[in-house]
Amino acid sequence: MTLTTVLIDISAVSVLLFLAFLIRQKIPFFYKYYIPTSLIAGILGLLLGPQVLGQFSPVHLQFSEWISQWTNFLFAFIFATSFLGTSTGKFGRDVLSTTCVTGVVFMAQVLVGLGIAFLLSTFMDNVPYAMGLLPVSGFYGGHGSAGIMGGCFATEGWEEAMGIALTYATIGMFVAVIGGMWIINWGAKKGYTRQKMDSSYVEKKDITGILPAEQRKPAAMGISNPSVIDPMAFQMMIVGTIIAVSHFLREAIIKVFPFWERIPLYTMCLIMGAIIGVAISKTKYNQYIDRGSMKRISGVALEYAIAMNVATIKLSVLASYLVPILLTSAAITAVTAVICIVLAKKWYGKDWFEMAMGAYGQCTGSLATGLLLIKVLDPNGDTLAAESVSGSSTLGSFWQQPYNTIGPMMILASPVLVTLGTAGFLAAFLAAGTLLFGRTVKKS
Repeated sequence: MTLTTVLIDISAVSVLLFLAFLIRQKIPFFYKYYIPTSLIAGILGLLLGPQVLGQFSPVHLQFSEWISQWTNFLFAFIFATSFLGTSTGKFGRDVLSTTCVTGVVFMAQVLVGLGIAFLLSTFMDNVPYAMGLLPVSGFYGGHGSAGIMGGCFATEGWEEAMGIALTYATIGMFVAVIGGMWIINWGAKKGYTRQKMDSSYVEKKDITGILPAEQRKPAAMGISNPSVIDPMAFQMMIVGTIIAVSHFLREAIIKVFPFWERIPLYTMCLIMGAIIGVAISKTKYNQYIDRGSMKRISGVALEYAIAMNVATIKLSVLASYLVPILLTSAAITAVTAVICIVLAKKWYGKDWFEMAMGAYGQCTGSLATGLLLIKVLDPNGDTLAAESVSGSSTLGSFWQQPYNTIGPMMILASPVLVTLGTAGFLAAFLAAGTLLFGRTVKKS
């Protein structure tokens, strides 16, 4: 592999992203259901690649044989920036009660996935128990989280997991928006909504993908003097240092504990990024880290990672796993909807339905789809549902990321421990929600 090979791969994905961006503006289905450009680009690459177009034409899109290595490379940047420039804010009652709801959903999704995988494994040879961990990565965390867990399974030798996880994420996105709108209409008929529902939620910026001039904000803050060092180079310098520290520390640990070689570099980047980021946030040096720049670095890496992984999904793998994927998706969607509605009503209090729909959207698609459903119910921001769901999503990363990164290794090494541990976490979230918030809602 040469740098020219890397450049050609990046260029190919860039062209796919550009074409997908243009296509998204012309097809109502894509912008009405908020299909991300990176997913469209990946599907376009899949159709133009050897698995589809290549079956009929000698002229088709081809990536280099090293394209799979890009996942680990891009994830290092995504994880290294996760906690850099963050501030430790205070979370109120609304956020904490929502966190208990989404925490129950997360653990329930894991257990439902593992339970169905266990049942199917008794008569389907190609369904391992570890497959039960994949649905939560796609539903709760979206394509980014699915790519991370799928990549971790790939390092453990199960390369098919990447395509399966991304398929779950795609299904989750559709059930988040389409299923969410159906539940919203049901709730409106029941009188659960705060105000009359407004379904005209597609704005021009959602169609074109371009923000109006008056809504544009700086994507990053220039902290360093450009005459000394470019501001973005200054932030990349910090990220690169985190990755370097993670690499050297990982190599040192491997020499003492050889089993640590199973821990990928990007997991070390997450650990070191969290330790260093939280430590710096307590000091005056936190002012030198621009959170906006970190989001842009992570965002760019995530867009390319999703497009690359979707474009290289093996269709034969998806066909062989179609039945367990559809069965698990249906079960998790139903369980998520029931938990969000029932527990939000018990623990949240006023405007519980708005929060429930935001939590449902977040836990089946992504935070963006959760906020979209809240926007349909609360277009003027009269409730605290958006803030509650956003805050719970932030807190949820503290248990979501360990499941994404260390979970695959743990489920393969000790499935009983992961299952019992998840059941324990589920019981803890249920107890915390009932004791802290159940009584106050009932009293009010």
